[in-house]
This record gives sequence, C-alpha cells and structure tokens, in this order.
Amino acid sequence: MKHLLFIAALTVLVSACSSEKKDNDEANVDASTEVAAVIPNRVLTMEIDGMVCEMGCGGSIRKELKNEGGVARVEFDFEDERATNIAKISFDKNAVTVDELINAVTKLNNGQFTVGETNSENLETTNTSGGDNSSSGEESSTSVSVEHTKLPNLLDLLSGLLN
Repeated sequence: MKHLLFIAALTVLVSACSSEKKDNDEANVDASTEVAAVIPNRVLTMEIDGMVCEMGCGGSIRKELKNEGGVARVEFDFEDERATNIAKISFDKNAVTVDELINAVTKLNNGQFTVGETNSENLETTNTSGGDNSSSGEESSTSVSVEHTKLPNLLDLLSGLLN
C-alpha cells in the first residue's frame, strides 16, 4: 500500500513538472525561430523587483518579451534573496520600443514585477576583419547561437518502469 501511495504521489509530482517543462520546450522552440528572425540593434538593461526564481519568473518574463516581437535575447543576472535583479534585453528598436518592453514586464502576472532603473544603448557591432568594410561595400555577418538542452520526460521514464 505504501508503494502504491509513493508511486501515485511521485506520478502527480512528475506530471505537474513535465507539463510545465513541455510548455517551456515549446517556448524555447519558438524563441529559436524568433532569434533567427530578429537582428538586435539595442540593449536594454532593466532592474526588476518581484522575481522569485530565474526559471519560473525569468521564463515568464522572457516569453512575454519575445511575444512583443523584436526581442532577440533576454538574459538575467539573478541571485536568490536579492530584491532587485537585472534583465539584459537585446532587441530591434525598429520593431519594439523601450516603453512597450517595460509595460509588458509590469503587466505580467497581475503586476507581480516592478521595473526600476533602465538603461538603453546601441548594440555595438564589431568588425572581425580588422579593416574598414564601409568603403569596400562588403557586408558583415552576425551569427547567433541558441543553447538548448532537452531533458527526458520523467513521467515517460516512470511509466516505462511500471509497464
């Protein structure tokens, strides 16, 4: 009987985590296609109060900002127990404004997050050839990589053990 209760509790726990992970996987797939389409030309540094964790809160913020369109990357400087954390957002200023990004964060989760100080600056482009390409007519290219690790679904593993 104890084994049955343990397996039931573990199944509920894993299924709750697995469905949330599945949504995050779908968001990551969408994010990788958006990253390829968006060429950022500005970086917004934003102080955010109200974040509890980087995975949940950061994931929600990242997803909402990418839904605004024009956002290529969102990175966090997050520390547990710190009241204010930092988000660094690379975006295309022609597709989305700083005010739209701030509004997206402040409206999220019924106003859970408060945006503090912000700083927006042009994204610096570097010339790797060492020469000035502006007079030669050559175009420089930028490559963007997205790291994505997929973990196995624990519910599938457990159901395989039970069968």
